[in-house]
Amino acid sequence: MSSEISYVTILLDVNFINRLMQIFSNKKRTIRLRSVLFFVSMLVLLSVSFWFGFSYGRGEIPFLHDYSLSVSNKDGGKPGNFDFSIYWDAWNQLIDKSLVKPDQQQMIYGSISGMLASLNDPYTVFFTPTDAKRFNEDIQGQFDGIGVELVQKNGLPTVVAPLSKSPAETAGLKAADIITAVDGTKTADMGFNEVVDKIRGPKGSKVTLTISRVGKDKLFDVAVTRDTIVVKSVDWSMKDESGKNIALVKVNQFGDDTDSLFSQFVDDALKNKVDGIVVDLRDNPGGYLNSAVDLASYFIDSGTVVIEKGKDNQSTDYTVTNSAKLKGIKTVVLVNGGTASASEIFTGAMQDHKTGEVIGEKTFGKGCVQEVVTLKDGSAVKITVADWLTPNGRAINNQGLTPDIVLTNPDNNSSDDQLNRAFQFLTKGE
Repeated sequence: MSSEISYVTILLDVNFINRLMQIFSNKKRTIRLRSVLFFVSMLVLLSVSFWFGFSYGRGEIPFLHDYSLSVSNKDGGKPGNFDFSIYWDAWNQLIDKSLVKPDQQQMIYGSISGMLASLNDPYTVFFTPTDAKRFNEDIQGQFDGIGVELVQKNGLPTVVAPLSKSPAETAGLKAADIITAVDGTKTADMGFNEVVDKIRGPKGSKVTLTISRVGKDKLFDVAVTRDTIVVKSVDWSMKDESGKNIALVKVNQFGDDTDSLFSQFVDDALKNKVDGIVVDLRDNPGGYLNSAVDLASYFIDSGTVVIEKGKDNQSTDYTVTNSAKLKGIKTVVLVNGGTASASEIFTGAMQDHKTGEVIGEKTFGKGCVQEVVTLKDGSAVKITVADWLTPNGRAINNQGLTPDIVLTNPDNNSSDDQLNRAFQFLTKGE
């Protein structure tokens, strides 16, 4: 046969056509007509099929050879350009050969965790159903543990901030402390969720953390007694400083009760006709974006509070949401290395709009947005979906914010130099 594409030609001569016409004109021969048409159709189909198969085998139908399916498990929402058979090969090898009997549910969870970890983003993590439940409890403000916000950095659990008045704070844990071991077990040998599980525990029990701290040459142990952590997100008091009525408001986190409590503080501050306000965000690990925007809106009368820059450089401006009832009242914002996330949004907005003097240490540098997606079995994935920028476009993530007045509280010093500097600024203007 010629190597060129051959087309099947059915020659219907005049006599054959006349014969078909005769059959058509004779009703008694309808059955014979159907038989002939069926025969002709089958002949055409078989001939075309033979040509198609022969030409494809010789590579003479390029548009089909260019489209190759090199993907396994492409159906059911799976990605269409990677070979998943490698994954299943590894899965089956483990099931068949592992000396330790595999827990297939944990294999699935571990696979998801590994997939998220491949991004090298400490804030994109997987929660088992138990972890997801605990995460929700943390946001709601009550749980048993030591009261510390952790993040995985460089493969090790790192303190973002101890919660105010928590066992962790009482024991002396600080922002940026690296936990190298829990009760003698190295954290490098554990997954992040396993570390959290070992640190958590019932009220009254103890846990020993081995700490690596910047400025310390040696590792040291910190023993912490667990307690029920009840986080009231906002506390405030009125103080007389040099004849001035100063409101001191401590925002511990941006949680479920923050908006309502801060609203109460605003009413109290206005009722007492305060001369100045100190907003203490030290060791505030963050929380809800909307709460940070709402609180900043009490000081800022118009414009952008934060810019959210998402995938494909799409930007969203979050503008003020409340009446600026506290505008014009002299304000100081206290920050340190434990000031993170939503706290940095508030701080950046106050700084850029020049509505508050920022005093303290450089902030943590967690300026990104996570979306928590609950999966069908109660597990969840927390995925970084955007970065936050201050109103003037300054990046927060991995950068942190530098205070207007940089001041560090010395270790082993009972006086609060940062707070005293805030009072000085508010009462003496310096």
